[in-house]
Amino acid sequence: MATATSDGAAAARTSVAKVPTDVQPEIARLVQTFSSYKAAGDWAAIDGATRPLDEDCVYDSPFMYISGGRDRVRAVAKLLAPLAYTEFEPKLVRVCMDNTGREAEVEVDGTLRVVPRKYWWAPVTWFLPSSVPVDGTVTVRVKSWNDKVSLLKERFANIPTPPVLLRWLAGWGAGTTGVIMEPLIYKLYEWFSAGYSSVQGGVDQVSRYPAVAKAVDAADGMRENLAATADSVKAKAAGLVGAQ
Repeated sequence: MATATSDGAAAARTSVAKVPTDVQPEIARLVQTFSSYKAAGDWAAIDGATRPLDEDCVYDSPFMYISGGRDRVRAVAKLLAPLAYTEFEPKLVRVCMDNTGREAEVEVDGTLRVVPRKYWWAPVTWFLPSSVPVDGTVTVRVKSWNDKVSLLKERFANIPTPPVLLRWLAGWGAGTTGVIMEPLIYKLYEWFSAGYSSVQGGVDQVSRYPAVAKAVDAADGMRENLAATADSVKAKAAGLVGAQ
């Protein structure tokens, strides 16, 4: 009896492994959904990247567990967007079909490159690494009846996964903060975009004058020199640490 049940479960759940360039277009779109979600930096991109998520979508990572659905997942993405974005390089894709539950899971082994954002007005960000590569596995679960993503799961090779209660508390705190602050941040984002466009238009007009253009070039050169100096300091510090 137990053997028959196990055989039936195995028959109901099949798994196929392929390289990313050899998967069906539907699977490629699922992988792209995750890649777009992690790489989204501005609000419009985040809205577009989270549109394929189900209303009850769960986001499960070593850092937080968000069970409040698509709205909370989107709000947390917008809350963290100013800090960094992630580039995802898939290497192996496993497609798992669950015929009884009418769901499909796509497991993707690959490399996540976390790219910290650097700001000229925040000198501490100048010393951040250009990127931090992390190997891991991403799982995307899809409901067959509405083609919506019900689960985004991340597991990394060198990062332990804390107990689910701690991750749920972190996800609840980040999700609640994101949902509460989203309208305020959106308004600030609108003001910043409008102000930046106005200032940029004024700079373009004024920069047509030779004296102003020369001053702008000098400022750009100074900024590049500061960045080069920061890189030099980091290299020397790394050399001293290595020598010790």
